[in-house]
Amino acid sequence: MKRIQEIDFLRGFSILTMLFFHGSYYWASLPNKEQMTQMLSNPFAGLALLLGKAAGIFALISGMSNAISMHHRLKSGKSKPKQIFLSGLIIGLWVIIIGKIQVSVFNHTLIGNAANPYPNGPPNYSLIVGSIETGTLQLPSIYTLLYKNTALTAIGLSIIVTGIILALLGLKEGYKKVKRNLIIIGITATCIILLTDIMIKYLRPIWLDAYLNNKHLLGTFLGIFIGDSYPFFPFAGYALYGAMFGIAFAENLNKKKVITTGMTAGGIYVISGSILLAILGNPPVETIFQTLPMQWNYLQIGVLIFISTLIFYAHYLKKESRLKRVFQSRTIRRFGLLTLTIFVFEPLVGATIKKLVLDPLFPNWSQYAYLAFGYGVALIFFWQGLLKMLERVQFKGTIEWLNGKITSVLTKRDASRLNIYKNLYGEEQDSKEEITKEFSKAS
Repeated sequence: MKRIQEIDFLRGFSILTMLFFHGSYYWASLPNKEQMTQMLSNPFAGLALLLGKAAGIFALISGMSNAISMHHRLKSGKSKPKQIFLSGLIIGLWVIIIGKIQVSVFNHTLIGNAANPYPNGPPNYSLIVGSIETGTLQLPSIYTLLYKNTALTAIGLSIIVTGIILALLGLKEGYKKVKRNLIIIGITATCIILLTDIMIKYLRPIWLDAYLNNKHLLGTFLGIFIGDSYPFFPFAGYALYGAMFGIAFAENLNKKKVITTGMTAGGIYVISGSILLAILGNPPVETIFQTLPMQWNYLQIGVLIFISTLIFYAHYLKKESRLKRVFQSRTIRRFGLLTLTIFVFEPLVGATIKKLVLDPLFPNWSQYAYLAFGYGVALIFFWQGLLKMLERVQFKGTIEWLNGKITSVLTKRDASRLNIYKNLYGEEQDSKEEITKEFSKAS
């Protein structure tokens, strides 16, 4: 199936937004609990923080893109349900392992832990970035190693869950029952999101007790479902909503019905979240960097369903459409195709430049929020230049390139579909290769 550029655009736009909001990690004068509470009384500050917590979009995109691939493989007969399950499990676990390495070795310094949350809790340093920032050797804490989920945890879980659901629904050629499958996936996704607060209420105290009493096996297990910050509940639900759009793409479903359904579902969530936000207000400061509270959960998934509906609509526009051309932006899609590499190494790049260049030249610059976020913007342009350099070697050496090699061996599948350079240039790349061949023959 032809690659859907709109999904790469959405992934790229999301990682660019993340780079901007990660500018807050370079702000050395973070407010305390009382100051944060006062700041959040401003609705614009609450909106900014909600946007900064929108890493769930990566789970939704993962569910969408993996469902397209998995459903196509079932439909074409290239894979059996068992193979879909195994490949989803292997790739999902691999992404989770990468996430654990990233948060333990390369991550920004995290403030707070399970017992003493943000913003007055202790710092949690990663091995390399923490050592660079402090000038002394830092070892990751038990909280960081076992209890902390990252966006990559959510993405890995989304791949596993999507594989399990599609494998079960694909038994006995069940993938042909598209309407039935969409209903089942939609109900499952909705239940996961609606059950999130109940699961947190009853399981989080047990998880916290496990942390306090060194019951790390139990704590790690429960943390997958309700731990900080991107656990199964609610982000597996996000992934399954994404999978519904993935199947809609793969089956080329009726555009009007998909758009109407998406706008209706998104509207219900946004209205429900807005009402809850008006009643409950913003969550307490100490919980905002844990998993999403109900009001933010509903608002976020509602907005993400709207965005998914928009890219579904844009995908079927004529090539000369202005909106279509926006989604074909190669600059933004380049970021989208190298998301994992950027996510893993962004803290290392940013912290190293800050420590070795900016701090010696401009002492105390990081005391000012506008300079910290300005640095986040500058890092976007730095990464743009770095990605253009990597393009010259067809992105060899990136994590995505390495993943293509590893997953093709583990899952015994052709990795050509993961060719980053070809995915970026599409048909133009085929033309370039033909021109090169003809030129070689003529020479």
